[in-house]
Amino acid sequence: MNSDLKCRDEDGNEDDVFLIVLIKSRLENFDQRNMIRRTWGRQFGTNHVNIRRVFLLGVNPNNKKLQQRIGIEQQDYDDIVQQFFIDHYFNNTLKMIMGFKWAVNFCKNARFVAFFDDDYYVNMKKVTELLNAVKKEDYDNTIVGMVWRNAMPYRIKNNKWYVSLDEYPYRFWPDYVTAGSFFVPMPTAERINLALQYVKLIRFDDVFLGVVAYKLGIKLQHSNNLVYYDMAYDKYKFRNIIAAHGFKDVEFLYKVWKEQRDIDAIS
Repeated sequence: MNSDLKCRDEDGNEDDVFLIVLIKSRLENFDQRNMIRRTWGRQFGTNHVNIRRVFLLGVNPNNKKLQQRIGIEQQDYDDIVQQFFIDHYFNNTLKMIMGFKWAVNFCKNARFVAFFDDDYYVNMKKVTELLNAVKKEDYDNTIVGMVWRNAMPYRIKNNKWYVSLDEYPYRFWPDYVTAGSFFVPMPTAERINLALQYVKLIRFDDVFLGVVAYKLGIKLQHSNNLVYYDMAYDKYKFRNIIAAHGFKDVEFLYKVWKEQRDIDAIS
């Protein structure tokens, strides 16, 4: 599944797309995808800018019924990009690589690329404001996100995030952005896509992207309004939030999205 015409107009020509949104999603998360389509993942002129959306999926070769449902979903929405690797947390790096390759090959006309996980709330008005503030001279050398600096690999073997010295021999990770929400101008995305094939895979997608950025000398631009943890909801504190993690409950996502949309409409 490819959705290769997503960034073209009705005549098949490249459209003027401001942002292509790539959402890393678990195969089984039909409810999350449907709610994102209803809320922050809306397309075509959102907030007076042209936005497109696709979901990035792996596969479960042992569940044919699940794949049949995915096929029906693709027929209904034409927004699924899927490749043959096991859909698993530790394959998120492959999912991110797939996203970069798809964006560069099928949505090169977009000005920006955004990556989100499917358990995020996103304020697209704030996203637009954030990206409009990126200087054009930085388009080929910038990643915008929640930046981690001086983080260290876990060396305790029974830890979920254990990394052996063979896998990564250095004391510190390079600086990186959390992979649940980050933004890349298309010229930078093209540079990253070209370099991906030459960098040793790391199963943590955010760290892997950090290594690629380090090798390419790409600058990481930090935003305090991208929340990677489960932040307690307060409708006033959320007014400045661009994206926040912890929205697996789709009805809660709808409530927050609608409330914040209404606040934005009168502010």
